Amino acid sequence: MKLGATYRQSGSTMPEIMAAALRLMKRLCLAFVVFGSLGAAMAQAQSQKPYPRGIMDLPGAISAKNPIGTITDHPWQNVNVDGLRIRTGWDNTETADGVYNWAQIDECLALAVTSGKFIGLGMIAGIDAPPWLMGGCTFTDGVTTLDAATLTSSTANFVTEDVGGVIVSAYFPAGTTIVSRISSTVVQTSAAATRTTNTKNPAAFSILACNPGGAAFRVLTAPDSGVMVVPWDPLAKAKWKAFVTALGARYDSNPQLGYMVMTGFCQAGEAYLASVQADIDFFDASAIAAGYVATPDLPAGLVAWEATVKEVVDTYMTAFPTTPLLITGAKPYGGTQSSAGTKAMNDIFAWGVTTYPGRFGIMNAQLHVTSSTGYYLNAAIYNNRFTEPVGIQFLCSTNSADNVARLSNSPPYGSDPLLSAYDAINNSFTAAVNIGCKFVETYEVDVKNSAYQTILATQGAALKSPTPTPTAPSITTQPADKTVRAGRTAKFTVTAAGTAPLTYQWTKNGANISGATKASYITPATTTADNGALFAVVVSNVAGSITSNSATLTVK
Repeated sequence: MKLGATYRQSGSTMPEIMAAALRLMKRLCLAFVVFGSLGAAMAQAQSQKPYPRGIMDLPGAISAKNPIGTITDHPWQNVNVDGLRIRTGWDNTETADGVYNWAQIDECLALAVTSGKFIGLGMIAGIDAPPWLMGGCTFTDGVTTLDAATLTSSTANFVTEDVGGVIVSAYFPAGTTIVSRISSTVVQTSAAATRTTNTKNPAAFSILACNPGGAAFRVLTAPDSGVMVVPWDPLAKAKWKAFVTALGARYDSNPQLGYMVMTGFCQAGEAYLASVQADIDFFDASAIAAGYVATPDLPAGLVAWEATVKEVVDTYMTAFPTTPLLITGAKPYGGTQSSAGTKAMNDIFAWGVTTYPGRFGIMNAQLHVTSSTGYYLNAAIYNNRFTEPVGIQFLCSTNSADNVARLSNSPPYGSDPLLSAYDAINNSFTAAVNIGCKFVETYEVDVKNSAYQTILATQGAALKSPTPTPTAPSITTQPADKTVRAGRTAKFTVTAAGTAPLTYQWTKNGANISGATKASYITPATTTADNGALFAVVVSNVAGSITSNSATLTVK
């Protein structure tokens, strides 16, 4: 009626009104078709890619100077390889603020299409943060002499303020600084050059903090090496999140991108921040200055680290809605703060799988023959093997006697027997399967080894085997009633079966008991007020939960 009234007011006849109505209905139908197709396309685009499985070749890092090459330069066509794990630096990919070089990643994805493989991608941020982020002035005409502590540039126009500035260059050791200004074109450096260059083949270099307003950074203390941007610096965090967003916009929909390793809160690929006390002190002071407050369990630096990890992970999850995402675990603080570092990492594991169930993948980078669920990083893989993407990277290759000893956990690294190279790599793969891994990143020298192809085929099949259906918990021995005298404790125990890990939560009169999360529970000293209290336990795993019978406590 409203449509007719409108046309009547305009003087239209009834046939005109009907024709107009028909046209409108056709347009509405077309709109429904278009929007329906768009909705279906969006739903398909948002569907999750499969979790990565199998053998991942691990070549060296790529860059503009060291691209991936042709299909024969790496084992793309090896039938025992399922994909390649690609590593590159933020500095290689965002060459200036908002200016991107996607060429090296695009080349890898093109080769993945040709070979029918997929890639895992990790972007290194911390020690590969671009110099422009840290206020760097970059020049491309450096002249150096091997073992000479000088740097010459006709365009740098060195000034007194440059003295003390950190130099970032492939031609000087990490952390090299300018010691003195010899002239506007020559400076003395704190370390000798590692290569000789000239005006025809010059060296590129940057002087950090040359421009005001750059992000804070730290020259890491040996044995760590490099210049690391502070992850929670507001500028660094904002620019990294913007970069991740741009990365996801370009690559999330690409089916050859099999998984992303989340970084931006650590030195390189693993969630590792510092182990040397001087660096720990620096990060703690930086966090306090930024407003983070230590807790009874964590120093300020790890409080800042946890908060930053959560922000960055949130950004990855938004930017890559279809691609499996993994964090490579490590103690963000080592040394004297090792236990706090373990807690911080476990905090992030618990937060991640709760906040992003099915999407928060977990990796470790310490695979060797003795890898087991006794180590907390492997335990995180094992505990989440049914619900999250999980994988592991070899500790090292077998290309040297020292490496074979490391993989064997033999002296000087451990007390286990020294294995042959063949057994060291094969038994390491078996350990990965046993802790629930679905893929293993394997150094290319081992992937190309003709003697290992049977290992790769057999262990690759084991990694890709169907995940068994978990068994829900069942209680085989119920908690028994207890009678004690007042002032004594009482111990209640349950025995349960089902797919590991099993978790326990004891209750008293139906209310959870804080901290009572083991198969046995010992009460505090009892009082007559506890007489008649009922104790039960809820046993849970990934497949479900079950509540035990109640046991009665009698206090005399």
